[in-house]
Amino acid sequence: MLAASLLFSLMAVCTKLGAEHFSTFELVFYRSLFGLAAIALWVLLTRRSLRTKFFFSHMKRSFFGTLGLTIWFWTLGVLPLGTSMTLNYTSPLYMALFVSILTLRAGGRPSAGLLAAVAAGFVGVVLALRPEVHAGEETAALIGLTSGFFSALAYMQVKGLTKLGEPDWRIVFYFTLFGTTCGLLGQLVTAGGLTPMHAENLPALLGIGVTATLAQLCLTRAWGAGNMLLTSALQFSAIVFAAVLGFVVFAEPIAPATAAGIAIIICAGVSATVLTKRSGAKRS
Repeated sequence: MLAASLLFSLMAVCTKLGAEHFSTFELVFYRSLFGLAAIALWVLLTRRSLRTKFFFSHMKRSFFGTLGLTIWFWTLGVLPLGTSMTLNYTSPLYMALFVSILTLRAGGRPSAGLLAAVAAGFVGVVLALRPEVHAGEETAALIGLTSGFFSALAYMQVKGLTKLGEPDWRIVFYFTLFGTTCGLLGQLVTAGGLTPMHAENLPALLGIGVTATLAQLCLTRAWGAGNMLLTSALQFSAIVFAAVLGFVVFAEPIAPATAAGIAIIICAGVSATVLTKRSGAKRS
């Protein structure tokens, strides 16, 4: 998850650069197309099979993931950056709620320490990003809240597919196939065609494609194989990487409140890791 968070932060930098030239649907399309082509080529060269007995489950994961991604990209254009990022990073909170409900239904007891770490991580996100909702932006903010919800549903599907024995690359393949199709159709319906590519806007698209594909593979492995509450807490580390990259690439200053939020995020991630390791040792 730490690797995925770093890669997603790099993707956000490329997306910010690419948004000057391309629409939301185009960014979704190109983000997915690169991964689709890369994985399809790898599958062909290694003679692996894309056949699956769980096609409907793949489509559910892909639908939720693509919908959450599209909503997030849309909010980046209509809301302040800090507000959009904060709304997107409500997904660990939704995930903690889902996991707690499932644990209670199974007769278990959710880890209070891990739940506290997830909540503390979100507090750190709010401090770091300082979201604001101005007059007239209430509806957009409510829509933005659904981005995290749909992303959390997608991560639950990833966990289920992994338990069924589906490999990471196959899960990502169907996700990128779905995203490529929806992004292209959305762009054709809303704009009638794609924006021409040239030397000025091509690097951003390549950056989005490479980082998003690698990040998605890491993310799928993290949600599929790891403790879901630990993974939720570590997901907030993307804000730390984003703040550092914003300072380095865009000369965006790191305010004291941002630094305090980053410190809380780091402490929450470390605490969640320690708690998970202790819990595993006790079970052993």
